[in-house]
Amino acid sequence: MIVPMGQIGECLMATKNNGITRADALAYAIGACADNPEVVAVLTHMHEQLTKPRAKAVSKARKANEGLASKVRDAVSAHGDGMTTKDIVNLGMPEITTTQKAAAVCRVAVELGYLHKNVDGKNITYSLA
Repeated sequence: MIVPMGQIGECLMATKNNGITRADALAYAIGACADNPEVVAVLTHMHEQLTKPRAKAVSKARKANEGLASKVRDAVSAHGDGMTTKDIVNLGMPEITTTQKAAAVCRVAVELGYLHKNVDGKNITYSLA
């Protein structure tokens, strides 16, 4: 079965740059083709595929940082609140040798609920959550 391109085709070719997403265009096309159940079934399936949540893959670095997050939490609890990433590097953990790595681990620790991020202007410190 061939569907004439007209308005439906124009909507399906639209992108986010034109102010409409493909999912929105498909939803519009489903409404426009309501009288043809075969087309509605195909478009509905396409819409479901576009809008279903995708599983986010966890990287190796993220897994490693999750393991280090508990060590950083323990270090912050032992040395007191208000530690900067530089303070964490100076603790001498062999896995954390740069402030960039310390910031990445702290970001994961905040996401896991281990630490709380305190921002005061340009100063960022971490304390127990």
